[in-house]
Order: sequence, then structure tokens, then C-alpha cells
Amino acid sequence: MLRAENISYSYGDFSIEGVSLEVEPGELVALIGPNGAGKSTLLKLIHGLLKPKTGLVEVDGRSVFELPTKEKARLLGYVPQSHVPSFSFKTIDFLLLGATPELGPFGSPTEEHRKKAVELLRRFGLESYAEKPYTALSGGQLRLLLLARALMTSPRYLLLDEPTSELDLKNALLVLQTVKRLTADGTGILLVIHDPNLAYLSSDRLFLMKDGRIVAQGKPENVFDEGLLSEVYGIELRLIECAGETILRPRLEV
Repeated sequence: MLRAENISYSYGDFSIEGVSLEVEPGELVALIGPNGAGKSTLLKLIHGLLKPKTGLVEVDGRSVFELPTKEKARLLGYVPQSHVPSFSFKTIDFLLLGATPELGPFGSPTEEHRKKAVELLRRFGLESYAEKPYTALSGGQLRLLLLARALMTSPRYLLLDEPTSELDLKNALLVLQTVKRLTADGTGILLVIHDPNLAYLSSDRLFLMKDGRIVAQGKPENVFDEGLLSEVYGIELRLIECAGETILRPRLEV
């Protein structure tokens, strides 16, 4: 289990206070809430990029902050919200960078690493781009490549920060479907996502965050409450049943 307990952290006049959550292997947990709620910061705290003021983060019973780099990479993967290309690597070479934690500062990818990279490209439908610059990929393809790179070390848990941001609906669904399939292999996933409807459709459990605190958690159908969501997002929201699905939509005033 990936577990964060009583996490607190502050910067400037913003603070995260007493946050606890957990992710089981094979489970997709979504973290939702308005901009500035602290979702991305919480993800960095759980990964160990930031150190909390209080609380603990454990992966399979071991502190994230005490894990050696190589072992941590095999337990916990992280895909940030944004990526700015710094060099026009070939797609397969960029993917192989994901193996760096296993290789050390002077190591080179092995034939096994290369075979794994080729398999991941095939799995995510990117094999035809292997020898092309990864900067030529579309937004959706780049998101899939970043996800594939995080899988080079076969982590037991994945932290994904807004993997569907700035994507059209088709590519957003493609990325989410790919992520959801990973849980069938036993991967536990903590997903920060800005669209509550996509979170509802894809997650096993939801955590709703506001002002650095978890204000609700549970099954998606239990967290999706009109009054609660309207209060958290600061606008009037309605839940609509359509073709057997629950959809959250704002009241539009003109």
C-alpha cells in the first residue's frame, strides 16, 4: 500500500494540514478540487520531491524518504504536470532515459532495457515514432510517452499530475483508458485531474481537496454531492443522469 498519514506542509501563506490518503495495488484513486487546492503539491510530497513538516509517507511499509534511488524507482513512479523539451531526442532514446535510476550516473541502457522500451512503444501505439524526434509528437502522444517513460522501471505505484491537461476529449480519454488498463496489472495509481467528470468515470475512489485539506473521500458516487461540490468549487453545480451515467455540470447564466 502507498500511504500518506497526517501530512502537513506550508509555503508562503498557503498550507497543507493533516492530509491522509492511501492507494492499494490495482486501484485508481483520483484527487480532485479547484485550482490552488494543493493537489500538485501533495503529489510532490508523496513522491518525496518535497519533505513534509509533519507526517509520514510509506510505500509497502517503508518510508519514501529513506528508500535508495534505485529501489524507489521500482516502487514509485511520477509523471509531472508539464514537460518542456530541452533536446530533440529520438522517441526511443527519450523513453530509455526512464531507466536512468536503475543504471546510475555512468551506466548505459542494456539490451533488456531496449527491448522493454520497444514493447512499451508498441503497447502505447508509438512504435512508428521510435526513431523520430519526440518533439514531433502530438500532445496526446507526448502524454503517453511520459507515462511509458515512468513505466521503464516497472513501478508498483504511479503518481500522475494532470495527465489529461490541455488535451482534447479524444486524447484525454485515450490517456485515461491507458492509465486504467495499468490497474489490471496490479499497478496502484494516484491521479490528480481537474475534470471531476473524468475522475468519476475512471476512478475507484475519490479524494476531494480544498484549501490544503481533504474535505471528502470515498466511492465516486458518494463524493458526488451537488451541495458539497458547489461549495468546494464556488459555483452552482448540478448532477444529471444521462444514459446511465452521472454528469456534473455548472449552471450557465447568460
